[in-house]
Amino acid sequence: MWFRLPSRDGRGWTMRLGAAVGAALALAMAGCSADYVEDSLAPVYIQIQSINGGAQLDSDVRNGEFSSFICENEVDIAVTVLNKNPNGPTAAASSVQLESYEIRYTRSDGRGTEGVDVPYRITGNLALTVPVGGDATFPLEVVRRQAKLDPPLNNISQTTILTVSAQVTLYGKTVAGDRVSASGRFQIDFADYGDKEETCPTN
Repeated sequence: MWFRLPSRDGRGWTMRLGAAVGAALALAMAGCSADYVEDSLAPVYIQIQSINGGAQLDSDVRNGEFSSFICENEVDIAVTVLNKNPNGPTAAASSVQLESYEIRYTRSDGRGTEGVDVPYRITGNLALTVPVGGDATFPLEVVRRQAKLDPPLNNISQTTILTVSAQVTLYGKTVAGDRVSASGRFQIDFADYGDKEETCPTN
């Protein structure tokens, strides 16, 4: 079947109906695909099960009775690797090798200038392999000492609390080479808690 479309010169364009419908469907389908297909070609995905056991982190910006030293903060990250197809095989080539991470800080009031309103984002390296269907828990440095020497954390006094949301993103690839990533958020309350510890806590 043929039909005519109007044009500026009045002559119109002629197109077969089937071709027009096919073209329209092709355009529509080009913008419709599952998120996991767009994000990764891997047959598996990695999921963050918990950060700091689901609890907020109280981060002391100064440590010791006389605020004489500064400590980094670590939390435990629990992850699992699952097949996108629940009935898929647990192939060794689909095991995920975690390679790096990034942490970005935001505030609920919308103020987010790094080094002014929130600490600078940080990145780091990882070296951990998680098999398909397997779980892993590992410590991750989420606040570095340097951040506590810079604004806005070094401006915090004992009467000030800065609450941020920290987004943790893990990056890796399967043994076969397909890229994967996962993100999760948790809350950090920065303050000068006035502790009297003489050493930095260990995770």
